[in-house]
Amino acid sequence: MIHWICFEWKTDDVPTNPPAIHPLVVRAAEPADEAGVRKAVTSSFSLDPAWGDVSRKIVTHSERAIDAAFEHAAPSCVVLLHGHRIIGASVLDVSPSSENHLVTGPCTMLEYRSRGVGGALLLASLQFLKGRDVSAVRGITRDHSIAARFVYPKFGGKPVEGSFDPINPKKSE
Repeated sequence: MIHWICFEWKTDDVPTNPPAIHPLVVRAAEPADEAGVRKAVTSSFSLDPAWGDVSRKIVTHSERAIDAAFEHAAPSCVVLLHGHRIIGASVLDVSPSSENHLVTGPCTMLEYRSRGVGGALLLASLQFLKGRDVSAVRGITRDHSIAARFVYPKFGGKPVEGSFDPINPKKSE
């Protein structure tokens, strides 16, 4: 059984100045970025041993989220680039009432981890959502994961109570 944890951020408390991660660039995704986002998110989960037992479910869930994010002219996604290569992405749900705004969470390719880029991608995601009038951002991740221990607590992220399962959402009655 997977244990999930939900973090919440108040966007009024989100810093406005992103950390320097030169030569990397974080920006809102464009329609042409879809294939790069798909590759970055898929490899982030499928190649990370921490997600091994549920990586197929996470990848399937992420694929649907990417499809939904890129249905619009302005995709609800933030990308992390090294030159022209997308090395990370965060697919977002911009609905203020969403239970999980950070649909995929900040995903980075394994070779770029532990350099502060996950935090930079998280901050860009929070700023993106703040710009779409989301006042309280929620993100769900696996309990005891790297994200839960080191990334999500940044920028005022606090664990909140609840039973969350982003890959097996409750069906509407």
